[in-house]
Formats: sequence, C-alpha cells, structure tokens
Amino acid sequence: MKTSTASEFARPVQSALSFRTLTAGQVQSSLLSFYLGLGFDARRARFGGAVSDHSIRRHCRHLDPDRSVVFACSGPSGLIAAIELHPLSSDWEDCELAHAECATVDRTTIVAHLLQLAAFAAGERGCATFIIPCWTPEHGMLELLRGMGRVRVHGDAVRVELGEYASLHGRSDSRL
Repeated sequence: MKTSTASEFARPVQSALSFRTLTAGQVQSSLLSFYLGLGFDARRARFGGAVSDHSIRRHCRHLDPDRSVVFACSGPSGLIAAIELHPLSSDWEDCELAHAECATVDRTTIVAHLLQLAAFAAGERGCATFIIPCWTPEHGMLELLRGMGRVRVHGDAVRVELGEYASLHGRSDSRL
C-alpha cells in the first residue's frame, strides 16, 4: 500500500463515504459543524481538554489552508472523521497530526484511510515525522500508527517516523 499514491485508493461507486482534502470554505462550514457536534470526550480527545464552542470557532477561523492540510471523511449526514496536519517548520520536516472522529461503524478503516492520505500528503511535502499529542492515540490508533512506521512515545507526544512515505517523493530521512 505504501507504494501507491493517495488517488489510487479503491472506493466502490455506491460508497456512502467520501474522503477529501477540505478547502478553506469547507473548514469554516463542514469542519466547524463537525467539531461543534463533538461530545465532551471527543472534544477532550481532539483538543486535549474541554473546549468551548467559541474556542472551536476561533480554531477553525485560524486554520490556514496554505499552511495546514485538513483531510476528512464524510458520510450521508456530514463529516464523521478529520485529520489536521500542521507543519512545525517551514520545510515540513516534522508536522503535528491532530485527529477527531465520531464514526460508529468501520472506524478502523476510516481512520486508517485518513492516516494514509495524511502520510502521502506529508511525505510529498518532505515531512519525515508525525508528532501526535499523547491524548490523541487511543482505541487502537497506536496499532494503526505502528503500521506506518517506527513509533516512539516521548513524554507528552507520540512520534511516527514516515521514512517510506517521505522517500516515495525523493526525500528520505537520514535519521532513520
């Protein structure tokens, strides 16, 4: 799977799920509505604590599509999962990955597909490592991350080395 491109993921024609990169307008509408609809535990998992509706509106308003990338999975009733990538430097060497979901079925498949899309996009930009706040990896997320590359837990963050994803686009991380 790591040798394919993100556009090659097969999807049945009648699929009720759609995976895409969100535009600035979709961040302000779909992502904002999705985050506002998250319950207390899901907000805590995504943002690291209980956050107000005002804080979520501010977060979405400040997401810069020229700097960050947001991938989402939507179903018939709207978004059910999202991953945000935020570069930690101008060259995208490392980026923070933030994740939220409220899927009730096919959760592992949905999250795995979004992680693949994120890894391909990050590798294309030169990213060698995902850094994920420790409150995010739960419900089997660590197992999915281990399938992507070397995983190390350091204090308050999980680091996932994306060697193969980065090298697919002509850049490999010499630290691996």
